[in-house]
Amino acid sequence: RGLSTQLVEEMQCLKPGTFASIENVPGLDLGSAVFPYLQLPAQMALLDAQRQRGVTMTINSALRTLPQQYLLYRWYKTGRCSIGLAATPGTSNHEEGLAVDVDDNAGWRTAMKNHSFVWLGSSDPVHYDFKGQGSADISGLSVLAFQRLWNRNHPEDLIGENSAYDAKTEERLSKAP
Repeated sequence: RGLSTQLVEEMQCLKPGTFASIENVPGLDLGSAVFPYLQLPAQMALLDAQRQRGVTMTINSALRTLPQQYLLYRWYKTGRCSIGLAATPGTSNHEEGLAVDVDDNAGWRTAMKNHSFVWLGSSDPVHYDFKGQGSADISGLSVLAFQRLWNRNHPEDLIGENSAYDAKTEERLSKAP
């Protein structure tokens, strides 16, 4: 959580005002592992969807930083924790703050669709991607934030700050706390 907090702060420095919190919002129940941020347009649309349906929405995942996606992907590849699907680090819409995983996904489909969220389908039934207007293209931003933090804290072991999830970034990520 500490590293992820630093990464969100670094991403906010690189693209100020990109993320908005969904923590302590009435009508949202966040799971213990949820990192409570989305891009502002996705956050506003999510709140509108919750108000439309009028019941508490339980969210199991929102923004994922690069280390969070890295661990989830590793667990998926090794069959841990019954994870049925996970994107390669650096490619997930969760890393861009444009995706949420929710309980009662069928109950939320109409409200989410009405507010520019697209259900991923039966391959990942809990997952919705925000496809509305106003979101920023921040692909690679989580990777760049990690690369910058790594270099700042490991000047003896610098890596390229190129936003690309490459072997050198993955190697350093495996060493991160």
